[in-house]
Amino acid sequence: MKKNNLHMVPQPVIDCAENITSSRNPNTRDMYIVRLEAIRDYCDEVLKSIPAKPVFEDFNKKKPSTGKYSRVGRNNV
Repeated sequence: MKKNNLHMVPQPVIDCAENITSSRNPNTRDMYIVRLEAIRDYCDEVLKSIPAKPVFEDFNKKKPSTGKYSRVGRNNV
């Protein structure tokens, strides 16, 4: 992972990754591994579900009016 993107990773995920190497208890280490794998699987599923290229609407384009409504007289009290 690039070091310049580390600030985007949530702190609890970083703590889990650091605690894997510092933990001497195998059960605790396995728990951290399972947790990180679950986070990875969830993120992979989310990334697969979004389109490859996001479609952004161009708000600078002039759109033709539908002709159904008029602004004239709309704010009259």
